[in-house]
Amino acid sequence: MNKHWNNKIILITGAGSGIGRALAQLFAGEGAQLILTDIKADGLAETTESVASSVLLSKQADVSSLEDWRMLVQEIEQGPGHIDVLVNNAGMAPFGYFDETSEALFNKVMDVNFNGVVNGCREMLPLLEKAERGLIVNVASIFGLIAVPACSSYHASKFAVRGFTEALKQDLMFQKKSVDVVCVMPGGIKTNIANFAESDSADARDFAKHFASVALTSPEKAAKVIEKGMRNNTFRILIGPDAKVVDWLYKLLPTSYYRITNPLLGIRKILG
Repeated sequence: MNKHWNNKIILITGAGSGIGRALAQLFAGEGAQLILTDIKADGLAETTESVASSVLLSKQADVSSLEDWRMLVQEIEQGPGHIDVLVNNAGMAPFGYFDETSEALFNKVMDVNFNGVVNGCREMLPLLEKAERGLIVNVASIFGLIAVPACSSYHASKFAVRGFTEALKQDLMFQKKSVDVVCVMPGGIKTNIANFAESDSADARDFAKHFASVALTSPEKAAKVIEKGMRNNTFRILIGPDAKVVDWLYKLLPTSYYRITNPLLGIRKILG
């Protein structure tokens, strides 16, 4: 057992599946105490059951709801009184061209993927400051580095998460607060997120099928990479060979990377 996480209180959003569940199971094995949330009750219950002895609190919650966050804060204040780690992992995957995406769906994506992260950081920061050394882990994406067609709202949200996380790190450093910040940049992870992709026009099933075929990394492998990055306080945690290639291509071809990345990702297969 890695004693680094023993008895640490770790809050994970989106814990009902994918990377969130894998992180919960990994940290449970390391002796951590877990606070788990997810908007989907069934998935959350399954994760909670799998790590039951390590769970301090399991709560169905919507990260885009300030009321849900504030209720969670109250429960933590009445319980352990602090958290050591906040993992902002919850997210959603939309699909469709910008002019075919409703204002409602675009705003929903921003509320979940971006405002959910901001809400979590704002509401949990006082509880993190009560820890010996707090840690915020914000999950962005390689699609916070590069863009592809038919995912404008997702890119807007993940570029925003990356920019916010970089700014937040500097804010906390200059304020000399005892809270560190890292940004996770996954490539294709074999999770269910694409299966629940929302779209106002295109058939999202084709998108999900293609995503599954190009996803290279399991949630369990992703969790191990994230844990190592957290332990080493690595600011940008790249997950998967695709993420590393994208990072390199973006640095090499900052304005024309798409000429290479779109064919590599097989974009024409799903857009026709």
